[in-house]
Amino acid sequence: MKRSLCIGVTALVSVSMLAACGSDDDDSVSDVQDANAEFCEDLTAYVGSLTAFAALDPTAATKSDYENAADDVKSARADLAESRADLVGAELDNLEAQADDLDGVLADAPDDAVAADIVTAAQAQVTQLQASAAAVNTAVCTAGGATTTGG
Repeated sequence: MKRSLCIGVTALVSVSMLAACGSDDDDSVSDVQDANAEFCEDLTAYVGSLTAFAALDPTAATKSDYENAADDVKSARADLAESRADLVGAELDNLEAQADDLDGVLADAPDDAVAADIVTAAQAQVTQLQASAAAVNTAVCTAGGATTTGG
Protein backbone atom coordinates (compact mmCIF):
# COMPACT_ATOMS: atom_id res chain seq x y z
CA MET A 1 0.00 0.00 0.00
CA LYS A 2 2.78 2.43 0.92
CA ARG A 3 4.66 1.45 -2.24
CA SER A 4 1.59 2.16 -4.38
CA LEU A 5 1.09 5.50 -2.67
CA CYS A 6 4.75 6.36 -3.15
CA ILE A 7 4.57 5.43 -6.84
CA GLY A 8 1.38 7.44 -7.20
CA VAL A 9 2.86 10.51 -5.59
CA THR A 10 6.03 10.16 -7.67
CA ALA A 11 4.01 9.84 -10.86
CA LEU A 12 1.81 12.79 -9.91
CA VAL A 13 4.86 14.93 -9.17
CA SER A 14 6.43 13.79 -12.43
CA VAL A 15 3.37 14.66 -14.48
CA SER A 16 3.08 17.99 -12.65
CA MET A 17 6.75 18.66 -13.24
CA LEU A 18 6.30 17.86 -16.91
CA ALA A 19 3.44 20.31 -17.08
CA ALA A 20 5.32 23.00 -15.17
CA CYS A 21 8.71 22.67 -16.83
CA GLY A 22 7.51 21.22 -20.08
CA SER A 23 9.63 20.62 -23.07
CA ASP A 24 9.62 22.73 -26.17
CA ASP A 25 7.06 20.26 -27.44
CA ASP A 26 4.15 21.03 -25.10
CA ASP A 27 1.93 18.82 -27.23
CA SER A 28 3.70 15.68 -25.98
CA VAL A 29 3.07 16.66 -22.34
CA SER A 30 -0.54 17.49 -23.16
CA ASP A 31 -0.91 14.16 -24.95
CA VAL A 32 0.31 12.31 -21.84
CA GLN A 33 -2.13 14.23 -19.65
CA ASP A 34 -5.02 13.56 -22.04
CA ALA A 35 -4.14 9.86 -22.32
CA ASN A 36 -3.86 9.65 -18.53
CA ALA A 37 -7.33 11.19 -18.13
CA GLU A 38 -8.80 8.75 -20.68
CA PHE A 39 -7.20 5.81 -18.88
CA CYS A 40 -8.65 6.98 -15.56
CA GLU A 41 -12.11 7.31 -17.08
CA ASP A 42 -11.87 3.80 -18.52
CA LEU A 43 -10.57 2.45 -15.21
CA THR A 44 -13.57 3.98 -13.44
CA ALA A 45 -15.93 2.44 -16.01
CA TYR A 46 -14.25 -0.96 -15.62
CA VAL A 47 -14.54 -0.86 -11.82
CA GLY A 48 -18.17 0.20 -12.23
CA SER A 49 -18.90 -2.75 -14.51
CA LEU A 50 -17.33 -5.12 -11.98
CA THR A 51 -19.38 -3.56 -9.19
CA ALA A 52 -22.58 -3.97 -11.22
CA PHE A 53 -21.69 -7.59 -11.96
CA ALA A 54 -21.00 -8.31 -8.30
CA ALA A 55 -24.33 -6.70 -7.38
CA LEU A 56 -26.34 -9.26 -9.35
CA ASP A 57 -28.82 -10.93 -7.02
CA PRO A 58 -28.14 -14.68 -7.33
CA THR A 59 -31.73 -15.46 -6.37
CA ALA A 60 -33.27 -13.15 -8.99
CA ALA A 61 -30.74 -12.64 -11.80
CA THR A 62 -31.47 -14.31 -15.10
CA LYS A 63 -29.03 -15.80 -17.57
CA SER A 64 -29.60 -12.69 -19.68
CA ASP A 65 -28.69 -10.45 -16.71
CA TYR A 66 -25.49 -12.44 -16.25
CA GLU A 67 -24.60 -12.28 -19.97
CA ASN A 68 -25.24 -8.52 -20.12
CA ALA A 69 -23.13 -7.89 -17.02
CA ALA A 70 -20.33 -10.10 -18.36
CA ASP A 71 -20.45 -8.30 -21.73
CA ASP A 72 -20.22 -4.95 -19.93
CA VAL A 73 -17.13 -6.16 -18.04
CA LYS A 74 -15.49 -7.42 -21.26
CA SER A 75 -16.25 -4.20 -23.10
CA ALA A 76 -14.97 -2.01 -20.28
CA ARG A 77 -11.82 -4.15 -20.03
CA ALA A 78 -11.20 -3.78 -23.78
CA ASP A 79 -11.57 0.01 -23.50
CA LEU A 80 -9.18 0.01 -20.54
CA ALA A 81 -6.57 -2.01 -22.47
CA GLU A 82 -6.83 0.38 -25.42
CA SER A 83 -6.47 3.51 -23.30
CA ARG A 84 -3.53 1.93 -21.45
CA ALA A 85 -1.77 1.35 -24.77
CA ASP A 86 -2.50 4.95 -25.79
CA LEU A 87 -1.10 6.19 -22.48
CA VAL A 88 2.12 4.22 -22.85
CA GLY A 89 2.47 5.43 -26.43
CA ALA A 90 2.01 9.05 -25.37
CA GLU A 91 4.53 8.59 -22.55
CA LEU A 92 7.12 7.13 -24.93
CA ASP A 93 6.51 9.92 -27.48
CA ASN A 94 7.04 12.42 -24.66
CA LEU A 95 10.32 10.75 -23.70
CA GLU A 96 11.48 10.96 -27.31
CA ALA A 97 10.59 14.67 -27.51
CA GLN A 98 12.44 15.33 -24.26
CA ALA A 99 15.48 13.39 -25.48
CA ASP A 100 15.45 15.52 -28.63
CA ASP A 101 15.43 18.60 -26.38
CA LEU A 102 18.45 17.19 -24.55
CA ASP A 103 20.27 16.72 -27.86
CA GLY A 104 19.40 20.34 -28.63
CA VAL A 105 21.28 21.55 -25.56
CA LEU A 106 24.50 20.07 -26.93
CA ALA A 107 23.80 21.25 -30.48
CA ASP A 108 23.08 24.79 -29.27
CA ALA A 109 26.25 25.00 -27.15
CA PRO A 110 28.99 27.18 -28.63
CA ASP A 111 32.02 25.31 -29.90
CA ASP A 112 34.24 26.95 -27.29
CA ALA A 113 31.93 26.05 -24.34
CA VAL A 114 33.51 24.03 -21.57
CA ALA A 115 31.95 20.71 -20.67
CA ALA A 116 30.80 22.02 -17.27
CA ASP A 117 28.71 24.71 -18.96
CA ILE A 118 27.08 22.18 -21.27
CA VAL A 119 26.39 19.73 -18.44
CA THR A 120 24.94 22.46 -16.24
CA ALA A 121 22.62 23.54 -19.04
CA ALA A 122 21.53 19.93 -19.64
CA GLN A 123 20.92 18.98 -15.99
CA ALA A 124 17.34 20.30 -15.91
CA GLN A 125 16.58 18.35 -19.06
CA VAL A 126 18.11 15.17 -17.61
CA THR A 127 16.09 15.57 -14.39
CA GLN A 128 12.92 15.96 -16.45
CA LEU A 129 13.78 12.88 -18.52
CA GLN A 130 14.42 10.82 -15.38
CA ALA A 131 11.05 11.80 -13.93
CA SER A 132 9.30 11.05 -17.20
CA ALA A 133 11.02 7.67 -17.53
CA ALA A 134 9.98 6.78 -13.98
CA ALA A 135 6.37 7.64 -14.82
CA VAL A 136 6.18 5.47 -17.98
CA ASN A 137 3.41 2.88 -17.82
CA THR A 138 1.77 4.47 -14.80
CA ALA A 139 -1.39 6.47 -14.57
CA VAL A 140 -2.38 8.81 -11.83
CA CYS A 141 -6.09 8.73 -11.12
CA THR A 142 -7.90 10.62 -8.41
CA ALA A 143 -10.96 8.96 -6.91
CA GLY A 144 -12.75 10.30 -3.86
CA GLY A 145 -9.84 12.57 -2.96
CA ALA A 146 -7.33 9.69 -2.99
CA THR A 147 -4.60 9.38 -5.59
CA THR A 148 -4.15 5.94 -7.09
CA THR A 149 -1.87 4.52 -9.73
CA GLY A 150 -2.60 1.99 -12.37
CA GLY A 151 -0.93 0.73 -15.48
